[in-house]
Amino acid sequence: MLHTEIKSNPVETIFQLASGLWVSRALWAAARLRLADLVGEQPVALDELAAAARAQPDMLGRLMNALTSFGIFARTADGCFDHSELSRHLRSDHPASQRAIIESVFGHEHYEAWGAIEHSLCDGETAFDVVYDMPVFAWFSEQPASAKLFSEAMTSSTRMMEKELLAACDFGSFSLAVDVGGSQGSLLRGLLARHSHARGILFDLPEIVDLVRPALKGSRIRGVSGNFFEAVPAGGDLYLLKFILHDWTDEQCGEILRNVRAAIAPAGRIAIAEIVLPEGGQPSPDYLMDLNMMVMTGGRERTASEFDALLRDAGFRMESVTATGAILSLIKAVAI
Repeated sequence: MLHTEIKSNPVETIFQLASGLWVSRALWAAARLRLADLVGEQPVALDELAAAARAQPDMLGRLMNALTSFGIFARTADGCFDHSELSRHLRSDHPASQRAIIESVFGHEHYEAWGAIEHSLCDGETAFDVVYDMPVFAWFSEQPASAKLFSEAMTSSTRMMEKELLAACDFGSFSLAVDVGGSQGSLLRGLLARHSHARGILFDLPEIVDLVRPALKGSRIRGVSGNFFEAVPAGGDLYLLKFILHDWTDEQCGEILRNVRAAIAPAGRIAIAEIVLPEGGQPSPDYLMDLNMMVMTGGRERTASEFDALLRDAGFRMESVTATGAILSLIKAVAI
C-alpha cells in the first residue's frame, strides 16, 4: 500500500515524502556507476571502490553513507563496504536484478520528462514530447543505447511479474498464441512451456524482431514484424497484450483492439496483462504508474470498468479479471 499515514508531525511526513527524490537519485547513481557489481563478493575499501568506479573517494563516500543508511550496502567493522540483501538486487547478474530498471526508469529520459510534468498537468501535453520534441518510442528508435537499456529494464521488471502471472492465471486452451508487442517473448515462452501442443507468434517492430529472431530458431515461436496500429498476424486463437495498452490513449487502444478483433480466429480469446486500478479512487500505489504514463507516453492505467468499455467497443466480451501476486492482473475476453 502507498504510505500515507500522517505522523504526529505533518510537516515531517510531507518532507519525508518529498525527499523521496533524493533517495531515488542516490539509488540511480549506484545503478549508473554499477557499484553493486564493483563491490563483488568480498568487502571493499572506499578508495578501491572509488578507483573502480572512476569516482572521487570523498564524494563517493558520502553517497555510500546515504545508501548504507537505507540498508543498501552494509559497512564492516573496519569501514569497508559489503553487500546487503537489497544491494545484491542491484547486481547486474542477479536473477531478479533491478539495476537496469533503476537506471532507465528512474533516470535519463524519464527523469527529464518528470521535470516537465507541469506541461502535462496544465497544458494537457505529454511531458516527454515537450522535452524531446517527439514521442518516447520515436526517441528510442533513434537512440539505440537508450532503447537497449530500456529493453533490458522492461525484461527484468516483467520477469518476476510473468512468473506470478503464469502461476496465478489460467489462459485456457489454445493452438496459436500471438504475443502482440511481445519484445523478447519471455511471456510467450513461459506460456508455451505449459502448452506443449501449441505454437506462438512473437509480433513486434522490425528492429526488435530482428534482434530476437536468432534465439527463436528451433522453437515453436515464429517472429513476425509489423505495426499493431496497422494490423496484427491473423489466425491466432489467443492474443496476448502485456503492458501494451497503458502506453496509449483510449482512441489508440481502440485501434489496437479492433485490429486484434479483425485477425482473431472465431471464438478466440484475448488476454490483457495490465495494472488494474481500483474503482472509485481508493488509495493505491498504482496511481504513481498512472502519472508515469501521463508524463512519458500520454497513456494511462485503467480500472476494470474502463477496460470493459474498451473491449466492448472493439467487439469483445470481458470474461474475467484475475489479480496476481504482482502488480499485474489478467483480463480475459472473448471475441463476439
